[in-house]
Amino acid sequence: MSKKALDYGAKKKPDYARRLSHRFSRRALLVGAGQAGLFGLLGWRLHQLQILDSSDYRLLSDKNRMTMQLVAPSRGAIYDRFGALIAEDRENLRVLVLPAFCQSLPKTLDALSTVVPVSAATRDRVMRAARRQSGYYPVLVAEALTWRQFALLNVLAPQIPGMRTDRSAYRHYNHARAMAHVVGYVAMAGKAEVNEDPVMRLPGFRAGRTGIEKSFDRDLRGSPGSTKFEVDVRGRVVRELGSRPSTKGKDVVLTIDHHLQTVALDRIKDQRVASIVVMDVVTGDILVMASTPTFNLNDIAFNPDLSQWNELAKNRDHPLHNRAVRGQYPPGSTFKVVTALAGLSAGVIDQEEQMKCPGIYAVGRARFRCWRSHGGGIDVHQALKQSCDVYFYETAKRMGIDHLAKVARELGLGQTYDCGLAGQKPGLIPTKAWKRSNLYEVWHPGETVIAGIGQGFVLSTPLQLAVMTARVATGRAVLPKMVMTGKDEVEPWPLLNLNPEHLEIVRNGMIAVVNEKGGTAGRSKLKLPDVQMAGKTGTSQVISSSRRHLLPGWDGETHALFIAFAPAHAPRYAAACVVEHGGGGSRAAAPVVRDVMTELLKRDPAGRRPFVATNAAAMPSALASVEPSQ
Repeated sequence: MSKKALDYGAKKKPDYARRLSHRFSRRALLVGAGQAGLFGLLGWRLHQLQILDSSDYRLLSDKNRMTMQLVAPSRGAIYDRFGALIAEDRENLRVLVLPAFCQSLPKTLDALSTVVPVSAATRDRVMRAARRQSGYYPVLVAEALTWRQFALLNVLAPQIPGMRTDRSAYRHYNHARAMAHVVGYVAMAGKAEVNEDPVMRLPGFRAGRTGIEKSFDRDLRGSPGSTKFEVDVRGRVVRELGSRPSTKGKDVVLTIDHHLQTVALDRIKDQRVASIVVMDVVTGDILVMASTPTFNLNDIAFNPDLSQWNELAKNRDHPLHNRAVRGQYPPGSTFKVVTALAGLSAGVIDQEEQMKCPGIYAVGRARFRCWRSHGGGIDVHQALKQSCDVYFYETAKRMGIDHLAKVARELGLGQTYDCGLAGQKPGLIPTKAWKRSNLYEVWHPGETVIAGIGQGFVLSTPLQLAVMTARVATGRAVLPKMVMTGKDEVEPWPLLNLNPEHLEIVRNGMIAVVNEKGGTAGRSKLKLPDVQMAGKTGTSQVISSSRRHLLPGWDGETHALFIAFAPAHAPRYAAACVVEHGGGGSRAAAPVVRDVMTELLKRDPAGRRPFVATNAAAMPSALASVEPSQ
């Protein structure tokens, strides 16, 4: 090769190397720029997550990873005296939301509405609850789901943030109409109650509202448990971290015999408004407490229909009221038992004295009529038997209202009882001091006279009349019980501060009412062989005869009452019946007691061993009555 060619090759090689070096640098720049962009984007995202949104994610990671949830206890069961199940818990399928885990609560509710109905009222309730309380408290959306709805919601759970399904319990009542007023019902806690107990905040938790459910709510309620969960940011449970089981509520065994309760309700159901109470005079057990009109507990205790509830609440006959303890009536002639005992104890009458009954009794210018003229001389036995008003007008006038009131309270009137029943009314046994302090007026002699036959200011409940009858029958301070104590033997009640001879005189008069010719309840004599019933009829006015036209029809009719005990010579059961606006006691109330007492004596619940629950709640420690009315 020539020298010229070699020189040309030497010059060309450095230029080519320079060009290759230049091309590599440009490519590196592009790659570097791309890498820088990617790292810059990653750094921006990290800055956003770690700095800009750090507070949100810190809350999610540190506070919401674990959540504690109370577990509602199972409510105790309620049984009748022979073990028939009256109230129990049954499975309830529900869906709830946790607002804190919902990306949008309205959207979550929209998604739920594709499976279960979510009304406008339900939506509004959930939204208000979410604003009012912590977002980590679950809010109930719907309950009583079908199994298909429950399963479908569980399948859709990953797609519905903040939704949770669970299984709880609802209250179911057997013999729901017959036992409605005694057992009562449960309902959701009100605003004033949610801070009383943490368990009250549980969605759908129900507490006792009336009857035994209310009186023994603390025992029946039990104690809540708790469960700790790990959840993701959408509120879905990842795993369970631990739990503490809830404690089931205690069971309650009633003294009521549901069979007799049904018999009694069937007997008074044809009356528009009536009630009856039957007691064991030895133990104080309430065997029957029926009131009509009644209602079905299952209609209002779980998923109540608002229109149906309004109909019950606004009904003029008040079917929600237990008239056996809340109905306050003038006792009428049944109160003559008290007047007779008071007169005998005061010494203003005796067994032999006879009075004339011309059919009218004068006090000053006032005239008080007897329901009929009884003619010539009439003693205390005949006065009770024939229910002579004039005899008891004179007896009351002789002794005065304060002594009459004292004996009435000795027999259990004018007070409530610590027997396990909420909502009792005290009735009224008036005195001079009561009228002066409440009406700011002096007491008039005519008011004593009218009180002697159970009219005027005197008021009593059917339960009080039953207690009064039990005390007259036994001569002891019997107190009623609604819940079994679990004791095989019962100590005798204290003796009354009344002369046993006087009590015997009155008892004989009550036996004559039913079993002797001319007695006001002779048509209600028991048809059982060798068994007699003692009783006393009563008819109380709701308005004076001169103003009768102001209450025409049913509203102006007199109340019908009847009290009784049987067997007459070895008392074991006492009863009291009131038929509102039923007319005469012998016509409307006495036949009811006769039929119920007949079934009672045939069944004889006192001779059968009662049921004993293994987890039973105890009766209140004190079985004494509260302060009587003055």
